[in-house]
Amino acid sequence: MAEALFRVLVAEKLGCRPDEIERHGVVVASAGLAAWGGGPASAHAVEVMRDMGADLGGHESQPLTESLIAEADVILTMTAAHRAGILAQFPEAGGRVSVLGTDRRDVVDPVGGSLETYRKCADQIRAHVAARIATLGIESPGR
Repeated sequence: MAEALFRVLVAEKLGCRPDEIERHGVVVASAGLAAWGGGPASAHAVEVMRDMGADLGGHESQPLTESLIAEADVILTMTAAHRAGILAQFPEAGGRVSVLGTDRRDVVDPVGGSLETYRKCADQIRAHVAARIATLGIESPGR
């Protein structure tokens, strides 16, 4: 959900569609420390994202790899434990890894929860993503 919301909010800022942000030099990817490749997003996540203007229908999970770490300028995690896990596995990522929440609070995983749980999680992620985008210096073309 964070990847999808990041794409939507960056696209709004750039004045383009979410699938066009790479043309503006912004690449967004989602990966997990314990993820298996190819898993779809949950039905609740797909529905909540659709309601928020994001498309998760074609999403496939992927594991975090050395290649993804090497390519990333910024790595945002949902929890402090995820951050610690990344740093334990990829210490070279040091200064590029932060918890998504600028208040350093974890985003609670909604997996197995109700649709309402996913909605609350998505609202929390959206607020955190908006705050992070404001710190990344992404500007619309007219500025």
